[in-house]
Amino acid sequence: MAKQDIGKLIYEETEKRLEIMESPDYEFPEKATKKDYIMIAVLIAASISMIVLCMLGVIE
Repeated sequence: MAKQDIGKLIYEETEKRLEIMESPDYEFPEKATKKDYIMIAVLIAASISMIVLCMLGVIE
């Protein structure tokens, strides 16, 4: 397998995705709702809690 420049790979992938998004039949995702923001906040709080518990040695 030949090595490719990561910058070139990123550029090519970006071009492909922009092409898809610019097509007339592309449907953009719905905007985030209050429910989505609440769920994100809950997941962040749970993650922080687990990190603190690991730091305290409660869970390993």
